[in-house]
Amino acid sequence: MHKLDRSIVAEPVCLAEYSYPEKTWEDFKGPCKRSVRLALQRIQGQQIDSEDADDEAEYILGLRCAYCENQIFHGGHIEHFRRKNPAHFPELTFSWTNLFLACGSIDHCGHYKDKKGTPYNPNELLKPDEHNPDDYLYFHSSGKVRVRNQHQLPEADQRRAEETIRVFNLDCGVLRGKRKAAVDAYKQKNIDIFQELETFDPQDREEYVRQEIEDTRWEPFATAVKHFLLNLA
Repeated sequence: MHKLDRSIVAEPVCLAEYSYPEKTWEDFKGPCKRSVRLALQRIQGQQIDSEDADDEAEYILGLRCAYCENQIFHGGHIEHFRRKNPAHFPELTFSWTNLFLACGSIDHCGHYKDKKGTPYNPNELLKPDEHNPDDYLYFHSSGKVRVRNQHQLPEADQRRAEETIRVFNLDCGVLRGKRKAAVDAYKQKNIDIFQELETFDPQDREEYVRQEIEDTRWEPFATAVKHFLLNLA
């Protein structure tokens, strides 16, 4: 999970045409839905600096799930952070700040969160456009995710981290394996420079790590790679 900056794009104006209960999510389609999807892609993906890129292609590079950071294909599933069904938060069905793009997995992330039998309080979850997951979660190079500084976090923050891992199933075997594979691939690609890092003076080593974090920030599971790199600084 990584921090998202919703302020970099404007709320799609067409959302004002939709309100609950006059319309339902099944009514939400066509140009407005496409506008919302593209706006979310701008938040969650890397802009391609090309005059030839059309709107649909412009932000697809580096597009990742708001929750697990796996790569999203085919535009992504528009996910409601707070459930839109009548028993929960139907008034937020068309709320811009309640929408993210998520992977389509049923084993973790948005679909898993909202499956029957998974009770939770959304106010106790990390919301990636409000909270910085780096302050709460640590992604180990083994693929595991842990509560960061578990015994130092205030009790409410510790609960938020634990619930986020549980409700989105972020420590499931599938995601562990994918995170580990991402870190292992990065290590293998850079094995020669890692052997030289110990000879760098501290300032050069810190600059190398900073630049590598920047260069890999749009890769799938980039936070796991980032946390591995920070241990080298």
